[in-house]
Amino acid sequence: MLRRFRDLDNFTKLTVILMFCGFYLGVGAVALALALGGLLVFSARILWDPWVIGLTGRRNELHEFAWPLLISVLYGIAELINGIIFQGYDRVYALKILLFNINPVYVFLGIYVSTRHPGFMRQYVRFSAWQMVIYAPLYFLVLNKLNLTVGDPDTGFALLGNPGTGSVPLIGLLAYETNLLQFWAPILVLSCLTIANQERADWLGLGLALVLWGWLANRMRRIFTVLGTIAVVLIFAALIDLKLPPIPGRGGELSARGTISRLAGSISPELAEAVSENRGDAAFYYGTVYWRKQWWAAIREEISKDPRTIIFGFGYGYPLAKLAGEGTQNQGTRSPHSIFYFTLAYSGFVGVAIFFWLEFTVFRLLYRVYKVTGQIYGLAYFAYQFSGAFFGNFLETPSGILFYITVGLCIGPMMLQLEQEKHADHNQLAAPYEVAELV
Repeated sequence: MLRRFRDLDNFTKLTVILMFCGFYLGVGAVALALALGGLLVFSARILWDPWVIGLTGRRNELHEFAWPLLISVLYGIAELINGIIFQGYDRVYALKILLFNINPVYVFLGIYVSTRHPGFMRQYVRFSAWQMVIYAPLYFLVLNKLNLTVGDPDTGFALLGNPGTGSVPLIGLLAYETNLLQFWAPILVLSCLTIANQERADWLGLGLALVLWGWLANRMRRIFTVLGTIAVVLIFAALIDLKLPPIPGRGGELSARGTISRLAGSISPELAEAVSENRGDAAFYYGTVYWRKQWWAAIREEISKDPRTIIFGFGYGYPLAKLAGEGTQNQGTRSPHSIFYFTLAYSGFVGVAIFFWLEFTVFRLLYRVYKVTGQIYGLAYFAYQFSGAFFGNFLETPSGILFYITVGLCIGPMMLQLEQEKHADHNQLAAPYEVAELV
């Protein structure tokens, strides 16, 4: 394995480190991802050549993606100039927002790696699933108590990542593996992590991804069986009031009744309290929903005061957190936990239109991958992440880099297969002429 790694080119090596080891690097993964982007700018073979070919070749598979990507980057730079020069906003703050427009270029890096190593994505899914079997118990029992952070222990960046949810590896196992029985241990651990993470956007995205996978793979009966089993288990556990120790930062003890209450909290605190029978937990479950709704309403009100801000937004660097209150502003939060309101606030409806155009072309590419290769993972992964972006801060942060690299890794095998088919057709056409010349 070490010999194979040594034989890889430098970009592939760095991508392997980022994808396979980035989870353990914590804040170091962000630094590595940004460094990769800096190197990518100087690579004509990986970035500029395929991008230019996509822009100029109408029959190129990347043609529809290349144009909205170019327009998105140029519009982001224009909003950066507007925010820094004309509005006088903080430069560092504005540059962090520009990352939202830069992240999609990492698709080209993913395509580059997977056209040379078509099995990369399946190996990554397997690794992610099995490593969680070891890392999750180790983290909760030992590692999270070490407080390994950069800066202040309470507010600094963690050096080791929280296991979080198991949804993405679960989707990958369903998409890539035919014999799921041999992965029973990872599936069990990943399922427990998904429930224990207590994140409603995660559950919504996972449900959409599973339905999409079940529909395209003609496995809807299996999906309904799985979802029905989970529902029965939750109801039974709620009836016997099963409780487990709480996970730090997720609010309250872990229980089936609390899980159902968290879902109910998306609707109203009264409904959450009726389910959980705990006023404090119910208030917490609804509190995050209320915080988002209030911030989103403030953005709508503020941006509607001027037609120019409706069209072009406030510009990059605008202190958006001030609309959410002093507490949020002191935390330095720049995203309202919704990719729609993030884009609307900073770049207006023009920015929103460009963003949806770009993401639609990504969806079209992944659907093309399914039609050519039969692989569903890219579409299911996109459905999971894209839906979650409307309730969290993902695509607009450095973590969005991993999303676009993964998208590229899913597209690469299709590009390789189409290229091989093109050469095969060319050879078949050339053969009769070659024979005629010999005769």
